[in-house]
Amino acid sequence: MKLTKTVFLGLVILITGLSVFIASCQKQVTGTANTNSARHLSIFLTDDPCQYDSVFIDIRFVEVKIDTTRHMDDDDYGDHDDDGDDDHQHNDQYGKWDTLTIRPGVYNIMQLRNGIDTLLASGNIPPGSIRKIRITLGTNNSVVVAGIRHSLNLFPGTNNYVYIKIHKEHEDDVAPGQTAIWIDFNVCESIKLIGGQYYLKPFLKPFGMQHFGKIEGKVLPAAAHAFVTARNATDSATAMPEHDGEYKIQGLRQGTYTVTFTGSGGYRDTTISNIQVQKGRETNINTITLHQ
Repeated sequence: MKLTKTVFLGLVILITGLSVFIASCQKQVTGTANTNSARHLSIFLTDDPCQYDSVFIDIRFVEVKIDTTRHMDDDDYGDHDDDGDDDHQHNDQYGKWDTLTIRPGVYNIMQLRNGIDTLLASGNIPPGSIRKIRITLGTNNSVVVAGIRHSLNLFPGTNNYVYIKIHKEHEDDVAPGQTAIWIDFNVCESIKLIGGQYYLKPFLKPFGMQHFGKIEGKVLPAAAHAFVTARNATDSATAMPEHDGEYKIQGLRQGTYTVTFTGSGGYRDTTISNIQVQKGRETNINTITLHQ
């Protein structure tokens, strides 16, 4: 009987140990599956505006590079992947290009401001880390200044591919198996006037709503046509308020900002300091009134 109890006790310990081991393995597999499973990617386009009437950008293709190697959990792996070394190649050492579904055409990106965005591209992507987004531009680009449309040629030496490096902070898990990335088109940085000709050299910044912050508020009167700039030592963004004076600036890194309200038509500028921005949150600024 003593032997039977010993054997029984041993079996209980063995079964308990196996149960814990299996549960542990299942937990690890579940975690891995959540991180490395196939998912649906949505890319949204929004605008960091400038003082133009309209800016029309011709977008033809949007591709995403997926890294499926053992390094895919390393957020910095692939940062030294030169933008020019994978043109027209389906694979390279840092991943595989996957073409997303888009509505090709001309986008008036000045309409995508103050929190407004549009779905630029989407599609199902394989397991792995997103390393880059590549946007292919067409030739039908233009800018409208004081009611006059000007052709917007690519800056000399610039090809029609625009590359955007992606890190995990740029991605939002909006639902199980669904990831979203926002792309901010910085108009002031992207358009240059040289010798009477407007040139385009796109400057795009990715961000995720969960990892970046926002500033919103209202500036009056409408006659001031205020231009709003939020800036610190490492980051900056702009806004052109709506007719009612409301504005919103997105894609700001967490930190302390100075916000400048630049007036026109004789209205004086106003600057406020020590505006705290936190990731995943909106910072509201009390209504600002500009004076002549």
